[in-house]
Formats: sequence, structure tokens, C-alpha cells
Amino acid sequence: MSDESNQKSVFVDKDTQKNLNEPLQDPSGISGEDEKFLEFVMKLISDGKIDLYKAETLVNQEVYKNLSEEQRGKVDFESVNLLSSIREIQDLYENGFEKSFQIQNQVHRLREIKNRLEDESGDLFII
Repeated sequence: MSDESNQKSVFVDKDTQKNLNEPLQDPSGISGEDEKFLEFVMKLISDGKIDLYKAETLVNQEVYKNLSEEQRGKVDFESVNLLSSIREIQDLYENGFEKSFQIQNQVHRLREIKNRLEDESGDLFII
């Protein structure tokens, strides 16, 4: 019994739990291109141009209206996925983890997905 209670005390320790919950930091920080993209996205959110719960706010309506029905469906679907990623990125950013490996990977992935989609159909998104 004493062994089990000793194990549980490790998980009850608040300092240990805090350290386990924090994303690992990269001292070199985010790449220049991704950092500019991150700052641009955060500014769009703070300016109210992106609503984190309305995927259509990500879409460039001028391009969207000229797409076929099938292309619009794909953009609608991808917009929801992109917005979900943006919410995760914003959460990390606002909690001081802008130099974490996690935010670096998410920002880079978001930018790459956006670029891939826009290579197919033009300037689809405002980000």
C-alpha cells in the first residue's frame, strides 16, 4: 500500500503537474516566415476580421462566389478545419507558448494547408 500512495503523490504535486502540462519551448523560436504568418493571423483575430466560430470569416468572398458548387463544398469543409487549427494556435499564443514546438508545428501546418488549397483554386482565404 505504501508504494501505491508514494506513486500517487508524484501526480498530486502541483509543480510537477504544471511542468508536465507545459509545451516544450524551442529557444530558437519560430521561423521568420511562420512568425510573420502567425502575427498576421493574430492581428486579423484581434481586429475582428476572423471570428473564431464562423468559418466563413476566413474565406475571401470575391474568389468564393466564382467557384463551382463542388469547390465551394471543399472550401467550406477546409475552412472549418483551418479555423479549428487557428483556435488551437491562438490558445497557445495567448498563454505564452509562442516559442513552443507545438505552436511552430501548428503554424507551419496551417500555412502549408492554406498554400496547397490556394494553389488549386486561387486566393481563397484572407489569411
